[in-house]
Amino acid sequence: MTTAKQARNAVKSRLTDPSITIPLYYSNEHVELPDEPTAFAFVIFDNDGPGRAPASFGDGVNGNRWRNYARVEAFVFVPRGVGADLADDHAETICARLRSFRDNDISCFGAAVRETVPGHDLKPPGLDSEVGNYWCAIAEIDLFFDQIG
Repeated sequence: MTTAKQARNAVKSRLTDPSITIPLYYSNEHVELPDEPTAFAFVIFDNDGPGRAPASFGDGVNGNRWRNYARVEAFVFVPRGVGADLADDHAETICARLRSFRDNDISCFGAAVRETVPGHDLKPPGLDSEVGNYWCAIAEIDLFFDQIG
């Protein structure tokens, strides 16, 4: 049985890897952007929940398996003017760490990079700092985890 907290921590653990060379910040962590823009990613774990019915029925009360569908969105910021490729490369590295990954807690599937429309008003949920000096690409990863209950 995996809780949302355990699933989020499994993602964080998987993203702790030398192949990811930029700082990763997570929801509800204080982020202080430096005076000189430098690359970083802001990672959001979003659990959509199990839906209305169990994925399978178990042995009596509290024995059903509930499949929770979730998404990881890593907003990868690079300084404006360095080109979109750098943001895409960092986002793809994050996708590669989670694409088709499975362990005892989570099962990851699709992972894709998409660019955002440039603008000073881009601010992912939970990021209190302004990001007007940055370009952003987003690594989006779909996953699920199961709970018994």
